[in-house]
Amino acid sequence: MPDRTQAKRTPLVSIVMATMRGGPDLEACLESIEAQAYRELEVIVIDNGSGDTELGRIPERFARARVLRNEENLGFVGANNQGIAASTGELVLLLNDDTVLEPGAIDRLVQALVEHPSWAAAQAKLLRMDDPSLLDTAGSFLTATGFLVHRGSGEPEEKFDAADEIFAAKGAALLIRSAALRQVGAFDPDFFAYFEETDLCWRLWLAGWEVGFAAEARVRHKLGATAGSLASEFVQFHSFKNRICTLAKNLGPSRLAWMLPYHLALCLALAAWYSVRGRTRLAGSILRALAWNVTQLPRTLRKRRRVQSLRRVDDRELMRQILRPTPLRTLHGYARHAGESEPRVS
Repeated sequence: MPDRTQAKRTPLVSIVMATMRGGPDLEACLESIEAQAYRELEVIVIDNGSGDTELGRIPERFARARVLRNEENLGFVGANNQGIAASTGELVLLLNDDTVLEPGAIDRLVQALVEHPSWAAAQAKLLRMDDPSLLDTAGSFLTATGFLVHRGSGEPEEKFDAADEIFAAKGAALLIRSAALRQVGAFDPDFFAYFEETDLCWRLWLAGWEVGFAAEARVRHKLGATAGSLASEFVQFHSFKNRICTLAKNLGPSRLAWMLPYHLALCLALAAWYSVRGRTRLAGSILRALAWNVTQLPRTLRKRRRVQSLRRVDDRELMRQILRPTPLRTLHGYARHAGESEPRVS
């Protein structure tokens, strides 16, 4: 079982934030960090191939910040893994560059882990930047289809005012114990972007930890600020590729035997639907995601052996905590919103 040692009340928090663009969104995020009452912070900004020379001047304005510069875009995964490796805090806060922390957000995230020693990680309450009365998400859960359902998306934020356990957190504002990351590893380096947080959270659950939702830690998130600039085919390829790989690595043997084929059949059905609707590039993205997983199968099986060696809980027990019924809107959402750069379901 993982070490359940209680965290100090004010441990050092390493904020890791990747950016490809800099600009006013990043500036607003850094200012909201600076305004936090919580002072035990280090801030690591990863310039992920932006080409913006102004990013190098961030430490002149924000004394606790340092900048790691990449010549090319390593993806959300590569940049955040880089920042995690460079961090020194007992806790690591992954933060998107299009978020704004409301007052007290870091204090409340830290306190959530202090009060819940079984939690390896806690997601903030993510609110929509353009209308903070509505939720971005209050955490995600697995469905029998292999797709996720995102709890509270677009609903009034006051409906989710209590801390509880979730299956998977969104990496836009996610606080993680460094000890848990050392135990299960950081993001899968083959993922580049999308579904990497779910894969990480699943490993945490398998290792005997839990993942929580910190309802009092409020963070506003500008939906689509990054994804909106990406081609739909790119987003869909990585989303489908990584989801399939995540299922193959993390499911127990008996559930894997039926759930992965079921999910693959649904992927093929969606590809056919996109093709019929004239969305041939999106259909091709799904087929390329399937092909990638076929070619990478030996590598995935090696990863699976490592992941399954972490297992401290069987699937029957785990699924009672992380599985939710499949709303009809889950697959309907993909069909209806074909072509959007940020799918409504994952």
